[in-house]
Amino acid sequence: MNFQNLQYFLAVAEEMNVTKAAKRLHISEQALSRQIGKLETELSVKLFERNPRFTLSPAGKRLKAAAEQIGNIERQLHLELDDLTNNNTGELRIGVSYTRGQALLPRLLPPFHQKHPGITVTISEGSASELQENLSKGRIDLFIGYVPRDLDAFEAAELGRERLFLVVPKTCMEELFGADADKKRREFASGVDILAFRDMPFILLDRDDRVRRMADRLFSRYDITPRILLETRNIQTAFALAMEGMGITVYPELFLSSRSLLPSGQAARDAVDWFPLDEDLVQTIVVAYNPEKYLSKAARDFIEEAQDILHSES
Repeated sequence: MNFQNLQYFLAVAEEMNVTKAAKRLHISEQALSRQIGKLETELSVKLFERNPRFTLSPAGKRLKAAAEQIGNIERQLHLELDDLTNNNTGELRIGVSYTRGQALLPRLLPPFHQKHPGITVTISEGSASELQENLSKGRIDLFIGYVPRDLDAFEAAELGRERLFLVVPKTCMEELFGADADKKRREFASGVDILAFRDMPFILLDRDDRVRRMADRLFSRYDITPRILLETRNIQTAFALAMEGMGITVYPELFLSSRSLLPSGQAARDAVDWFPLDEDLVQTIVVAYNPEKYLSKAARDFIEEAQDILHSES
């Protein structure tokens, strides 16, 4: 049994599909199946149950846990040796949600790459819960997002604070306030009166999204039962539909300042207004890491440089 065999086994155990695992490993399915068969013969156990469906056997579950630990130890060792030899090479694995990655990474990665050309950056995208699990298991080095729920398990460095904004179609403003629409825009620029829009249609994110939970808290505070026209998992879809006049949505400040996310700045400003919501609806954006894993110099440099860039922009 060697590291390569364990990596092959782990890929199959994670994908639970030989075809997908082979594609991920860039080898043929036949070669991968042979390697798994050799490993089962060497260990004298069955690692996978193949009927009625493809699952890990009890021995396979135990080997998967051990293989993850061994893989983590090997990676930690390589990171430490790279830092000791100061060769400025290696890999940095960053976990971030798809949308937040679009907003932040174009601002953070180009200057990082310029200073660290020998570091390969790998991006993992997913939900906050998936990425936090990957961080705890050592599958990624850093997680960028809101403060993790289980903060005791992680260390976190603050990147900035983010308010939520109410995105209102201009047609909605005209419908509600008529000739006073511009006056209301000026009034709401420092803080919107959510009660003014209580009877208007809303486009909201799914209930398991953190932004949605914050919006629901706001509605509850003001005793508003929002008229929800539709729900979506994609925050950009919500903004695009607001631009088309379908309804009001709630949008994070960071995304409103992102050139890569905001549809053609002028087109957006021609279609919608956005007003800040209550001051206490502020979330802290952090870069988190697992204190039980070795944090490479590249990871430490990324954290420091990200803080410098984002703090200088605020």
